Amino acid sequence: MIKEMHSEWCHIGVRQMVYKICPYYTAKNLTDNIRKICKNCEICIRNKSRGQDRYGLMSHLGPATKPFQIMSIDTIGGFGGQRSTKKYLHLLVDHFTRYAYILTSKTQNATDFIKLVKMVLETDKIDMILTDQYPGINSKEFKEFLEGNDVKLVFTAVNTPFSNGLNERLNQTLVNKMRCKLNEKGEKKAWTSIARECINKYNETEHSVTGFAPAYLLEGKNTSTLPQELRREINRESWIRDRKTALERTITSHTYNKNLFDKNRKHHEFNIGDLVNIENGNKLNRKKLDNLRIGPFHIKKKFRTHYTR
Repeated sequence: MIKEMHSEWCHIGVRQMVYKICPYYTAKNLTDNIRKICKNCEICIRNKSRGQDRYGLMSHLGPATKPFQIMSIDTIGGFGGQRSTKKYLHLLVDHFTRYAYILTSKTQNATDFIKLVKMVLETDKIDMILTDQYPGINSKEFKEFLEGNDVKLVFTAVNTPFSNGLNERLNQTLVNKMRCKLNEKGEKKAWTSIARECINKYNETEHSVTGFAPAYLLEGKNTSTLPQELRREINRESWIRDRKTALERTITSHTYNKNLFDKNRKHHEFNIGDLVNIENGNKLNRKKLDNLRIGPFHIKKKFRTHYTR
């Protein structure tokens, strides 16, 4: 009866089911049975956007304790027509200092990403790069280039841009700065020129998490707005001390965000042979009434605690 009513009333939730049944029927463990049937309904699991259990706690890659230990790559598209034939802005960010490098191009090929990474490799050694699964980055050419330079490549899971959160947040910041500059007094500049101007200003602006400008943390550059003759010379000891402070603030910020993220989530370790439902592709590619999740599928291989196939 509970299953029939749940289906007849368009898969209503536990509380609404209690309102429909309990005033007129009674049975042992009735409320528990209602909850069990609603929570295990396959139709609800695959199609409801709210009220489902959320699994997986926030983890932390690193943290990076020195420049270029961990960097991440991302791409921003949709810039075509703004006084330039180029369409993409490729972004490379250092996790320790938050210093950012950019490259503008017409494509998202391996060649573009190689040029971007070379900006750092010409003077420094990169230990690890975190990235989404773009075809150009996942290409044989780019992987061989990184392997030849002893750079480890780590991919985020499919459809999880929040796994590369540092880049995603900077994407928004940079695009907002560019939009403001482009529409300021009707300035007629190519978006590529504005992008370079904005990234330079970003690198010399105090970061909201570390409290220091990326350019200062990376190379000890004085980014004060005072005239050059009034600026104090950077003391190496205080610079090293500020780097340690920046790391402590980064860890504190991550701990705070982790507590918020994990608040309504559960930890569960999946094993080979378990049945799971997975997200039905990217929401931008789904029709309004398509299943949100598809499955169930058997887990065939386990790479790490959080990564399975």
